Amino acid sequence: MKVPAEYFKGIEYVQISSLPKEQKKIIYESISYKSIIAILKEKELIKNCLIYQHYVSWYENVYPAKIQKLKNLNRAAA
Repeated sequence: MKVPAEYFKGIEYVQISSLPKEQKKIIYESISYKSIIAILKEKELIKNCLIYQHYVSWYENVYPAKIQKLKNLNRAAA
């Protein structure tokens, strides 16, 4: 399930820690740590954010392949 964007001062983002468990695990394995940003939101530093467009690109292009690979591994193990 693709999560909706959060917004702050024109920045469209997702917080990786709020993603579903499976996505969170796979995204950390498949993106560059340079893509992870922090947003200062009313004196609170929100870490582990990803620009929403980067998330959408990852979700549409990388995530399906990773899920298929996991399914194939599970079938082979069964």
